[in-house]
Amino acid sequence: MRKPIALAIAGLAGLAGLALSPAHAQSSVTLYGIVDTGVTRIDDAGAGGGNTLLRSGNLLTSRFGFRGTEDLGGGLKALFNLEAGLNVDTGATSTPYFNRQSWVGLSSESFGNVWMGRMLPIISDIFISSQQAPYLGNTAAAIDGAAIGAGSSVARFNNMTQTRVDNAIKYQGPSLAGFKVHAMTALGEVAGSSSAGRILSLGGSYNSESIEAGLAYHEKQCTDAGGCAAGKDKDKIFGVGGSYKFNGNRIGVVYTSQKNALNVAGNDADVFDLLVRVPMGQVVLGAGYQYLNDKTSLNQDTSQVNLAATYVLSKRTQLYALYSHQSVKNGGKAGMYSVTSSKDKQNQFSAGIVHMF
Repeated sequence: MRKPIALAIAGLAGLAGLALSPAHAQSSVTLYGIVDTGVTRIDDAGAGGGNTLLRSGNLLTSRFGFRGTEDLGGGLKALFNLEAGLNVDTGATSTPYFNRQSWVGLSSESFGNVWMGRMLPIISDIFISSQQAPYLGNTAAAIDGAAIGAGSSVARFNNMTQTRVDNAIKYQGPSLAGFKVHAMTALGEVAGSSSAGRILSLGGSYNSESIEAGLAYHEKQCTDAGGCAAGKDKDKIFGVGGSYKFNGNRIGVVYTSQKNALNVAGNDADVFDLLVRVPMGQVVLGAGYQYLNDKTSLNQDTSQVNLAATYVLSKRTQLYALYSHQSVKNGGKAGMYSVTSSKDKQNQFSAGIVHMF
């Protein structure tokens, strides 16, 4: 574990060395956010049957934050980002407060970027534009490792593509003809063990005007100080995917394979994502299909269909209508956006408004 830390410190020191030239001291801080709420109908919300509710973050998670930069001269900048989740329907904020992002770092035109704090993993950085949640609503994140219904079949897995990481040090290289390298480590902070709970991620990405593609590997060690206890093992995930853009349209495909999900030995699954997004003037239509192949003895394969339509009122404001259907095999329970069904199927429909500032 000492080697990744030493490399990160050396990288920061190298970037800081570029700032020895006279600094221009130009800085800026921006307040930004997303406010999203709408009416949601769930046909089966558990033992109580269906439910109709006003819910925050149907299309995009409501949030507000601060991001800032300071020009240190010589192509070097200092960066920070603090971002908190928000429930528009109740006014409640997230706990911990800046639960979505809280990091500080340095950016160099020549050597890339280094961040330290709480942030999304590399596997999310590379695949988020190819996955469904940013375009088809948060119900579409159920199989991709976020907004899972507790006690549902998919809750036994978490492919970590949208699970934020604490105590992380992340590096992103400069773009070389569209290619970038990515690396991240996160300290487990378990007394008596330098490896327990540690996270390691590596990846590569390519971005051009029409193509985005990448691959990534992500692993998390068991949190047991003496090594993985009986029935546990290292959580590992490999992903590959990308998207093709033409005339404003987007087609995205992502495949992820996870072994020992949540550090449970033999808790394996594969996930396939297919996204299609078509703008038609002020209207943008989207459709997606997801399939989780449960490789455990339960064999509770899960499929999900997501549909979305947004109407663009301005650059900052949109109306939306969303629909998601999830179906689970072999007696499993469906669950999307933190709501678990009492049966093997669930439907959710939402209509609302989102404003970005």
